[in-house]
Amino acid sequence: MKKNRSVTVIGAGMAGLSAAYELHRAGWQVTVLEARGRVGGRVFSMHNFSNGLIAEGGAEFIDKDHTRMLGFAKEFHLPLGEVGSWQGQADDWDAYEGKAGNSNDTNIWGFDLGKEVDSIWTALAELSKQVPDPQHPESAPNAKELDQQSAADWINRQAAHPLARMAFADHIRSEYTCEPENFSLLDLARNSAMYYSKPGLYEPTYRVIGGNDQIPRAIASVLPDLRLNAEVTSINDQTDGVTVTYKQGNSFQTISSSFAILAIPLTTARLIEFNPPLPQAHQRMVNEISYGAVTKVMIEYRKRFWKAKGWNGRLSTDQQIVLTWEATSHIQSEHGILTAYTGGGPGAKLSALSDQERINLAVSVIEKIFPGSSDLIENTATIAWINEPYSRCSYMALAPGQVTSHWQTLFAPAGHLYFAGEHATIYQGFMEGAAESGQRAAQNIIGITS
Repeated sequence: MKKNRSVTVIGAGMAGLSAAYELHRAGWQVTVLEARGRVGGRVFSMHNFSNGLIAEGGAEFIDKDHTRMLGFAKEFHLPLGEVGSWQGQADDWDAYEGKAGNSNDTNIWGFDLGKEVDSIWTALAELSKQVPDPQHPESAPNAKELDQQSAADWINRQAAHPLARMAFADHIRSEYTCEPENFSLLDLARNSAMYYSKPGLYEPTYRVIGGNDQIPRAIASVLPDLRLNAEVTSINDQTDGVTVTYKQGNSFQTISSSFAILAIPLTTARLIEFNPPLPQAHQRMVNEISYGAVTKVMIEYRKRFWKAKGWNGRLSTDQQIVLTWEATSHIQSEHGILTAYTGGGPGAKLSALSDQERINLAVSVIEKIFPGSSDLIENTATIAWINEPYSRCSYMALAPGQVTSHWQTLFAPAGHLYFAGEHATIYQGFMEGAAESGQRAAQNIIGITS
């Protein structure tokens, strides 16, 4: 077996590529195995629009404090376009119970819906104090009590208007891609400590001009041994290293190395045979960790009709599509793309539709709210991530009881096998988190042998 400075990285998403790049620059022998015929994983820019327009089918937002992703963009000379905050913006609209418009427009709602929603955000900031250290939510004073409750339990306790509670439930479906009943209150509090401790403080975010996929492709271009269409079937952790078996075409290949990094969603890790079996805590983690469901429908319009209406393209709604935003807000163009982003239960329902049925549904919802908009459609595209065979999910959404059960294991190696991915980081659901987890796994391996 090839020993010492050799690592097999399983998965060429942001986590696997970041790990491989870190190891490669440190002089290690690295082989990356990717089941897909492309790199990037859940970073998937869609280029099938006119006039060079691009929409992100997968991971979309880079925050101003996402130092790793900003660093990659700078290193590879990739320009960024500024986008308003993914958390909230002026000129956001709501569409509930047949009404549509700015949440603060009392003429539409009969009351100040925005103020009612803000009261929930204020309560969320207060909730965030229950997790003093977001890196260790399992150590919070009331960790077990919070973890046994769901986000829905907390929402239902709020004194805000029922429509405001409905709108906040849509926020849970959108940000965490699961139903509020299926999301741990402890993890909501942890995320709130990271992002919502100061109500109304929304920082700008960025997209890579020309597509976020340029970052993984740039990293991949400097790696000497990256094998596509290589689906891992088994991992054998031995006393002196790891042997990985993968299928490429009609043949099976094996590769041996001192260490391996499993940088794929745990939903797909469940399909791999581990010899010997993983330690009990790790096997439970792989089997039990919950993930969300999300679909995207991207609609290119020949005219950005929303501008004339004083609307920025961001819409929270009780309709089947849940949320929309403008995918092209960071560039100048006559044409524009709206993304209908549907998570949680509605996302699972849309995933069961055919691509065309899903597109037709999104178009019809927007047409109902904005009559005549469908006459401006130029192109459409869609993706349902739970249907993607090498993702089978959106991203991790910890259910009640899972934070205290699995948090520490998510960060712990199992023998010579290390875990990376957006699930193995405090920045769950973000490219930044995937990159952080990959770099950390690489540095931990380098530290063992240095």
